[in-house]
Formats: sequence, C-alpha cells, structure tokens
Amino acid sequence: MNAVPTGKVKWYDVEKGFGFLSQEEGEDV
Repeated sequence: MNAVPTGKVKWYDVEKGFGFLSQEEGEDV
C-alpha cells in the first residue's frame, strides 16, 4: 500500500497516472 499525502486533490491526470494535491501547508506535491 502506497503512502498518499493528505489534502484536497487539485487535479489528477488519469491518463498520465499522476496529479497534484493541495496540502494544508500550501505546498504542491
């Protein structure tokens, strides 16, 4: 099971298989 950062998803590209999460700290991961 992969560790997933908590936060709201900004966007997720299903075709590319990755996305960005908007974390509480405000950093993009």
